[in-house]
Amino acid sequence: MTQDNQPIVVNLPEGQNTLTLMQGTAPKQLDELAPVKFEAAGTIEAPLRFLEQRVGDIDQHKAHIFVNRDNLSIHLVYNEDDAYTIGNVYGTLKLSKVFQSFGINTDKQWEPEQLGQFLKLNRTYFVSREENMKVVNALKTFDAKVNQTVQRETKENGNKAFSFRQAVDSNIPESFKLCLPVLSGGQSVEIDVETYATIDGAHVSISLQSPGANDIVEDIRNNYISNMIEKLREVAPEIVIIEQ
Repeated sequence: MTQDNQPIVVNLPEGQNTLTLMQGTAPKQLDELAPVKFEAAGTIEAPLRFLEQRVGDIDQHKAHIFVNRDNLSIHLVYNEDDAYTIGNVYGTLKLSKVFQSFGINTDKQWEPEQLGQFLKLNRTYFVSREENMKVVNALKTFDAKVNQTVQRETKENGNKAFSFRQAVDSNIPESFKLCLPVLSGGQSVEIDVETYATIDGAHVSISLQSPGANDIVEDIRNNYISNMIEKLREVAPEIVIIEQ
């Protein structure tokens, strides 16, 4: 019976003899939410890997791909006309952290002794430990050799500037070999690293340059990304590709 003494008619399924009646307030239903936008970021292959598995789930005519060779990035956008379900997949190729730590092909300037200590701690990236020890010892003893040479030559002929430059040219190693990944997630490669000394009065700073590492990045920019675009067209031929 209900609270107002009105009868309740219940038809039980065949074979069921028990009915449980519960009193109280029904649980509150969750509010209906808008669809969740999808965003993902990964290596430069991320948009291709996404399309290989999901191309059948999206409308290719409502999708586009941005390619930026300067930034080494590929960006897939799908459901482009729906603010609720628009999706973004970002793929980026970055220089590896270990390569960046050397400051190669940048404006970073090293003190000779500072660079020597850094190379000593990172000897695992040298092609040989013998070369590492040779370079480190030359850099760590550089200041002492310069001071001795300058003092001696100044007493003999007063030509301090010439003596200082001569000491720089003869003691700082011109180049050394490293084996490390230039790109994040990439294979370790052997590169030649050249040293360039800048003289300011009695102060010397060293920068590191590697044409070989620059060639690797340029090859990625020109060839690897072009190959990636061709693979994207094979997987999703109707998605428009826009080079920025």
